[in-house]
Amino acid sequence: MNARILLALCLLLALAAPSRAQDSPVSGAEEVRQAVGAMDENEVRAEALMPVPSPEPQAAAPAPDPAWEMLLGGLEADGLPRAELEALFSRPEVRFDPAYMGKKLRTLYKTKYLPRPPVQPGPHKTIWETWLTPANRAEIAAFMKANAKTLAAAEKKYGLPRQVLVAILMVETKLGKYCGERPALTVLASMAATRDYAVVSGYLKEFSPTPAQLDWLKMRQAQKADWAYDELKAFLELYLANHLDPLLVPGSIYGAIGLCQFMPTNALKLGVDGNRDGKLDLFAPADAIHSAANYLKNAGWRKGLNHNGQMRVIMRYNHDRTYAGTVLAIAKRI
Repeated sequence: MNARILLALCLLLALAAPSRAQDSPVSGAEEVRQAVGAMDENEVRAEALMPVPSPEPQAAAPAPDPAWEMLLGGLEADGLPRAELEALFSRPEVRFDPAYMGKKLRTLYKTKYLPRPPVQPGPHKTIWETWLTPANRAEIAAFMKANAKTLAAAEKKYGLPRQVLVAILMVETKLGKYCGERPALTVLASMAATRDYAVVSGYLKEFSPTPAQLDWLKMRQAQKADWAYDELKAFLELYLANHLDPLLVPGSIYGAIGLCQFMPTNALKLGVDGNRDGKLDLFAPADAIHSAANYLKNAGWRKGLNHNGQMRVIMRYNHDRTYAGTVLAIAKRI
């Protein structure tokens, strides 16, 4: 109860009862008004007799989306802390979105069952026009200067030319400028939780898949969901162990992270704490440089490889011949 009201009520009760002291009687309302700052006597009585309100019930913590329940059970069974998982998946930013799986299945279907579109005739941009514009060359030079010690250390330790490492980071993320616009957690969790074909059938409706094609699509969906689950588990292990907020991590459309765009399982296996700050953070240039170098060394890079050998190694980083050729063309020119 308000201290002023309590004081006023006590004084009023004292006025109403006979004085047990031998002093003069209290002079009534005047002292009461002084005690409560000229508060009206009837107001004091009315407020004093009001019932004390019950404390406001605290709002229950939001529950995770039901779509996550099976996922959380599996992650808990694999050793991740249930309480931390529930707190994380209850946050409003973690929204189940079947579009990630639906779009992936569309791509898979088109690649397998539809003819490839013809190559458009006409001039194509050169390496200089696409990757080595004056602005990009200036950014490459600035990046190499700012990270000169790290690049030299990685070159010495892993045997990777610094030009190749910088070219990889340039093609992957423009040296960190474009690391993805989607939360990696939501991408991987949504794909891992999308196991029912009916949820994504609308993304394939225009193709009218045959029964045999439907069986193939469902098989590929299960494979991709299992793959995404493994990547999600690795992602959570990585960020919970490093005490970083998983929701602050952007990723590609399939959950690759950092300047070097590693999938989380590769980050756990081949990621390197290049700046030795006790955390593996692939958004830190030193960690990304050392991690990419470690990956390529494990993929078979060694001194004296010819062009074809270098192409084979880089295609293990990204299984695309055009990608590998672009990386080596940029490296040759920087």
